[in-house]
Amino acid sequence: MAPPSKTAAWASFQRAKVRDLYDLRCFAVTPFHGELLRRLAVLKLWQVRDPFDPELFFARLRGGHHEWEDLRRLLRSSERLEPDDVLGSIDTRFAVLRSLTELERKVIADAKSGRNRPLADRLRAEILALFEAAA
Repeated sequence: MAPPSKTAAWASFQRAKVRDLYDLRCFAVTPFHGELLRRLAVLKLWQVRDPFDPELFFARLRGGHHEWEDLRRLLRSSERLEPDDVLGSIDTRFAVLRSLTELERKVIADAKSGRNRPLADRLRAEILALFEAAA
């Protein structure tokens, strides 16, 4: 199972619900390996034939109609929630998603067909190397 920050990132790319934005804001203050997250997002979405588009990801976050009041009802009364602050912290902390490598661009280009398994395997090997280096 993927760690929550990765799951929130993928969910936000595919649906951009306000609760996902809140999760991303919470994870924005925790340490995580941004390049690893980006590579995992590219590979995960390749597996489900959905090309990752970081600009679309951020556009959905900024342009979506979010039910902020629904989220406020779930928070402690002491917790302040300002939509611009939430979106700004996500935009800043997850900016690394925009810095695609050449290999990631190729995997994204193949995502709809999913035919180039060796390409995805190369990305998977890079991900494993990052995991091993981080351990």
